[in-house]
Amino acid sequence: MDPLESNLVVAVDIGGSKVALGIINARGSLLGEAQNHLVPFDERGIADPEALIELVAPLVEQAHSLPGRLCGIGLSVCGNIDPLTGEAVLVPNLHWRNMPFGEMVQRRFSLPVYSATDVRMAALAEAVWGAARNLKHFAWVTLGTGFGAYLFLNKRLFGGSHGFAGNFGHNTIDEINGYPCGCGRRGCLETFVAGPAIARAGQAALDENRSPVLSQLAGGRPVTTEMVFQAEALGDPAAGEIIDRVIRMVSIGLAGLVNILDLELIILGGGVMRASANLLERINRRTRDFLETVEARRDLRILGETFSNSALYGSAANFFALTDILPECSQFVEDARRPL
Repeated sequence: MDPLESNLVVAVDIGGSKVALGIINARGSLLGEAQNHLVPFDERGIADPEALIELVAPLVEQAHSLPGRLCGIGLSVCGNIDPLTGEAVLVPNLHWRNMPFGEMVQRRFSLPVYSATDVRMAALAEAVWGAARNLKHFAWVTLGTGFGAYLFLNKRLFGGSHGFAGNFGHNTIDEINGYPCGCGRRGCLETFVAGPAIARAGQAALDENRSPVLSQLAGGRPVTTEMVFQAEALGDPAAGEIIDRVIRMVSIGLAGLVNILDLELIILGGGVMRASANLLERINRRTRDFLETVEARRDLRILGETFSNSALYGSAANFFALTDILPECSQFVEDARRPL
């Protein structure tokens, strides 16, 4: 059996509201279909780590029954994860601080576990198996429940001094009049452009009787991000203003990354990006209005994600790179070489 096909990882991606799980081999092939669940929250609104771990158990059992070898578990989490220890240092959308989640998973299944933040994992998937293969400098950006990036510079994932580089969604835009953020501060960029922000702005437009289209779509239910995009597509002016503002602020943020780092490529993923067929094209055009150099305006590429869930694939790629099952990719993850 091909060794790349025989080495398997149970891959887990924990987002702000959903969990995706799958079994992936070292060729980057998903065996069967990915499973999707809602994140289990307790009565305090905190994501329940034990309940999350039990969602992994059926996949571990299934992987053991397949031809090949289950090497371990790869975890992707939507927040600041220490890649050396697997500790969830700060995960605002799950309301976790200093949660030893990687260690808990390892104890439960007696398997090697490697963990990192979801955007790091998504960037790695693109570098190993996706659109960024053979590139030196790019950023993977997610626009969904949150807004953040991970950097790939000089053919290496770049985490910065503490592994948290790229969290530009938590740059403060308006600390006085802005909205509270899950990180504990107020007025972060994320609170203006992420999915919950779009839904909140749509709800305000409905409550203020500025959007008859949203009123009809909602039918008495809370406004969702998808409803705002639907209303915009139907020509609703209030929804159009909301989406235009989001595109402008996202584009300014992306251009800032390029102006500082001179990137070759930005890959955009996340749930909000999947809510509208032309959102990627509109952000691509608008971002160029804020780029400093002629060269950047000419050469920068902004693409959608290669995979339906890049972070899920990246959690497997991370495991294979760190264990030298994919030795050609080991340099990408040099900053996280120590196992749990």
